[in-house]
Formats: sequence, C-alpha cells, structure tokens
Amino acid sequence: MGLKTQSFQEINSILSQKKLPSYSQFFEIADEVSDLLMSERTEYRPEASNGKPGGLLDFKNDSLPVIVVPDLHARPYFLLNILQYKLEDGKTIFEALEEEEIRLIFVGDILHTEKNTRERWAQIEQEFKEDIYSGPAITAEMQEGLSLLCGLMKLKIMFPQHCHILKGNHENIYNVTGDGDYAFVKYADEGNMCRLFILETYGEDILYLIHYFEKSLPLLVLANKCLISHAEPKRAFSRQEIIDAPMDGKVIEALTWTDNDAAREGSVAQTIKNLTGQEECGDYVYLGGHRPVSGNYKLRQNGLYIQIHNPSLQNVAIVKSDKKFNPDNDIVGVAK
Repeated sequence: MGLKTQSFQEINSILSQKKLPSYSQFFEIADEVSDLLMSERTEYRPEASNGKPGGLLDFKNDSLPVIVVPDLHARPYFLLNILQYKLEDGKTIFEALEEEEIRLIFVGDILHTEKNTRERWAQIEQEFKEDIYSGPAITAEMQEGLSLLCGLMKLKIMFPQHCHILKGNHENIYNVTGDGDYAFVKYADEGNMCRLFILETYGEDILYLIHYFEKSLPLLVLANKCLISHAEPKRAFSRQEIIDAPMDGKVIEALTWTDNDAAREGSVAQTIKNLTGQEECGDYVYLGGHRPVSGNYKLRQNGLYIQIHNPSLQNVAIVKSDKKFNPDNDIVGVAK
C-alpha cells in the first residue's frame, strides 16, 4: 500500500466510522491541530497586533485553484465525497492536495445537523428533559459531528498550507454569548446540548481543546479572484481590521453572524477594494455560506456576494486564477 493510499485511508477511516472517536484519538488530533494553528504565523497568515496568528489568510498572488466548501453541519459523508471528487485533470481533490496543486477552504459551521433533523432534535430534547445527556439520539448526532470534526482537523494537520478552516457562527463549543459569539438555539438548545454531551462523554480537556481550536481559526481568505468568509461582511473592513479580527468581537460577529439584508450596501465592494488595493472590484467576487439558499447559489450586493450554502445539496465552488468565477458553471455537486 502506497503512502498516498495510506493517507487517504486514515482520513476515510475517521469519516466513515460508525462510532464516536475514542478519547485518545480525539485528544491527539485536537492537541496537534491546536498547536499547529497557534503557530501559524506565515507569509500568508500575518500575525495580529497581539503577536498571535491573525484573522486573514492572504493568497492574493497565488495561482492555485481555490475550492470553497460551504457549511458542512455534521455531514462527514459530504467531506468524504469532496475528497474523492475528480477534477478536470482526473485527479481527486485529495490527490490534488497531496500534490500541493489546490487550496481547500472551508467556511466553517462543522457541528449541528441542519437537514431533515427536526425529529432528531425533538428526540434529543426529550432525552435532556429527563437529564440524559448521552442518550442514543444525541450520541447519533455527535457521532456524525465529531467524526467530521476529527476528520477536518486531521486534514488540516496533513496539509497545513493547503487546507484551511474558517470560523463560523457554530464554532462556539462553550456555547457562550460574548466576544462575537452567541449561544446557539435553532431546533432545540443545540449549543448547550453538545457542550453537555462532550463534558459527560469526554470531559473538560476535550471541550477545552475544541474551544482552543475554534479560537485559533482565521476569519477571511483573500485569494486570487475571490474573498471568502463564513457570512456576508456586515460592513466594509480594512486589511488590518481583518488581521486583528480575533481580538475584536464586533468584527468576528460581523463576519460570522450577518443575516440576509443586514449588511450595509457596498460592504462587499469596499472590502474587496480595501484588501486587493484595487480601485475597482474587477474579476473579484466574495463567497460565503451561513444563510441557506434554495438553489445552487444566491446573489447579493449587485452580484458581488455569492451565497453557496444549500443544506440539501453537496456543492463546492471552484475558483481559478485565470478567469472570473461564474456560479452557473463553477459550482459543482460532489454527491455520489
């Protein structure tokens, strides 16, 4: 068995397992990725004013294609299908990562299933009413979410310069309100339920490592022909504001929580100009997830901002440096 096959099988085994990650597996992966992220001071990730890795990933002068992945929401099979998807040259995305031929960008929102889950969350809610914090319904939910989380962390460890995960509004394992985060409630009390499950099943150490991982994530990618963040920018931002974003809860909130029609008109265009140094947006677009769309995409801000998160589909966006992104042609489905 070749090294490449071994590498893929390691990721495949994490994403395909039908049981919770073991404590030792989880701790080892979470500890390693947290150390990696906290030391990620590179030419493409400038450090913030406090000396820690900043919120910006800068690949503006990079010619590599960028594959943008919308919200995953506890779908390990989605990530597995992405890695096995064949590009135009016949290589899978995983093989292209190994050859350092692409950048793979995830917009965040790793936990909390979102598709056809009302019944499951109702079952989980009933378990918690009975003070059962690790019952069968929440265990099934967390098995999917934590397998995905471990798989993503491992992918980042394997390909640290070519795989990048942005912070979304669901990256809040402590379920706190403050510093740009809000305790999460949608179908049920999901944020608190996940926190209590991890505490009971794994303990404080794992909970802290997930929190540390989340706090170490960048907020925005500047690539060649596109910008990427979890949500539509609520207002225009300067380069330094993005670099210092992990220090400013208002900036974090404005890049992860923005609702439809809540952003200032022109925030996307001005942010593109500020970060690219161009007087016009040119061929640049701004991609994000967060708010679901009914088709493959939704255009906002005069077509400059493109939402690509449809929880019923398994789509990714492929942005190339030699042409302007066309959502009709460059958003592809990876589902088998």
